[in-house]
Amino acid sequence: MLDASSSLYLRRHGGVVAKKRFPYLLGHAEIALLYGVERQTSQLWKTRGVLGEPDTVVSGNPYWLLPTVLGLSEDGSREVDAQRLKEYKAGIAGGYQVDDPADLPEIVGLKEIPWIFGKKYMDVYQWRVRKSLAHEDAVISGSPLWLLDTVLADAQQRGRATVQEGVDRIRAGEREQIKPRGRKPSAEPKAAPPPLPAARTFTPGEHTADDVAAFAAELFAGGFALTVRPRR
Repeated sequence: MLDASSSLYLRRHGGVVAKKRFPYLLGHAEIALLYGVERQTSQLWKTRGVLGEPDTVVSGNPYWLLPTVLGLSEDGSREVDAQRLKEYKAGIAGGYQVDDPADLPEIVGLKEIPWIFGKKYMDVYQWRVRKSLAHEDAVISGSPLWLLDTVLADAQQRGRATVQEGVDRIRAGEREQIKPRGRKPSAEPKAAPPPLPAARTFTPGEHTADDVAAFAAELFAGGFALTVRPRR
């Protein structure tokens, strides 16, 4: 059943037709667009704590509510482009504002939908490619998102079996989380690199080519690289 937070009901020809609504969510791409900066700048705001922790995470991607993003301009150091904000809102079909993350409807991405069907990621990915999966309700920062109700209604229409355990995980708030970037720190501390050999200067008349070659061979044996910079 579609809940009131995610659907608006309209009467047509005596029947009831559900019109989907989707909350205004923004990823780094949309935040950068509204403030007229590079996407990396939005990511830097997150790293520096200017932009707080995401209001929700879906399929490993962070998203913020519109009021959270607009709050970045409160100190006067940043300004939202009004026209771009208007265009962003127009791009979210049935978009509406949510002020509290607790009021968000259940939203899933390509990493959670496999839980619903007990399938692998690539199975669901192929469904989307072949258009045998409900069309996404929104695309935020390049990632497709669906209301859980949309996926379940589509499964019922297609006669596609679902796994209750997976649905329960989603309804309990579980989502694929953001994976840490960079290499995993090693449990063993790295050994300190050997000290660099002292620099040597070779001058004509005082040294021979054999002296230079011997020093180069010593460096190579120690695993060092050699750069030759001629000097008068």
